[in-house]
This record gives sequence, C-alpha cells and structure tokens, in this order.
Amino acid sequence: MMPTSILTNFCMKVNGVSDDALRLHLFPYSLQDRAAKWFDRLPRNSINSFDQMAKIFLRKYFPPSMVTKLRNDITNFRQRPDELLFEAWERYKLSIDRCPNHNMLPVTQIDTFYNGLTLRHRDTINAAAGGTFMKRRPEECYDLIENMTAHHND
Repeated sequence: MMPTSILTNFCMKVNGVSDDALRLHLFPYSLQDRAAKWFDRLPRNSINSFDQMAKIFLRKYFPPSMVTKLRNDITNFRQRPDELLFEAWERYKLSIDRCPNHNMLPVTQIDTFYNGLTLRHRDTINAAAGGTFMKRRPEECYDLIENMTAHHND
C-alpha cells in the first residue's frame, strides 16, 4: 500500500546511468510467460522511458474495464462477519496489489479499509492507536495495522 521503489532500496547507483534507464533495463526481468513474450515482440528501441513502458504495459494488461472492477473491489471493501482483522487486512492489501494503477492516495486507502471494518475491529484499532485512529498520519496508521496483524498467531 505504501509504495517504495525496490530499485531505490536495493540497487547501487551506477555512474552516468539514470534511474529511468536502470528501471527500463531491469523491467524485462520482472516479466513472465505471456508478458515476457509480449515484451520480446516490441520493436527494439521503441520505448524511450520507464514511464512510457509503464503506460504501455498497464494499457495492455490492465484495460479500463478491468481497472474499474479492481478499483470497485478496493473501494467497496467490507470485512466479513467471521473474518479476523489480519485476514481482512491481507485480503484488502491483495485487492490493492491486483490494481497497480488504482491511483488512490494512502490516506484514502487507510480510510477505506478502516471504514470497511466491523465496529468491533474499529474500536480495537482506536484503542491500539490511543485515541482516534484516523487522526494519525497515513504512514502511522499503516504501520499500526501492520504491527497489529503481524502477530496474529501469538
């Protein structure tokens, strides 16, 4: 939910090579099966930036009708009556991961999840937050839920 660039976290900076060029170079290694074959069929040097590649890829594999359905899955999230908090959180994060171009701000994501919870679990989260959960910054909210759900087996 809180996106961080894997490339920024794990790659060393190569002198004279821009982040954009590095991302563009590494992109094919993230593909499998049909997507890898699709990429291999693209005309050489037809893509000039990573943003261009991302747009072409998303248009190909996430057409508007699919994006609409996936966004609806996110925005209409509701915790099931028999679902534990960690199960609801994992299901919600999966719905966000399925739609890489959902364009939802972190605060909207947290708000949607929180409002989709049962009253009992909202009360639990507010208690863990030491007050009103939604008055915290989105990053703090995300970390609090992650910490609460990380120890579900304890």
